[in-house]
Amino acid sequence: MAVAAGDRVIARSWAGEFERCAITGVVAGYDFPVVWICTADEWDAAKAEQRDPVGLPWPAEDVAEGRPEGESTEAG
Repeated sequence: MAVAAGDRVIARSWAGEFERCAITGVVAGYDFPVVWICTADEWDAAKAEQRDPVGLPWPAEDVAEGRPEGESTEAG
């Protein structure tokens, strides 16, 4: 997977699929590879305020590039 900082990604979980922004590409986590992700609003705010975005690590195997067929299941 060729994810880079700023790419829109889909984070999959038991609750559905959520559109997010990648803060990093795939990096080593404690037990498995992760991609650090944040919301699009956080990404935009961080860039406007010239700071690093605040996010969380997500298992790389549950991150997909771009948008899936259809809409995100996230409300709002």
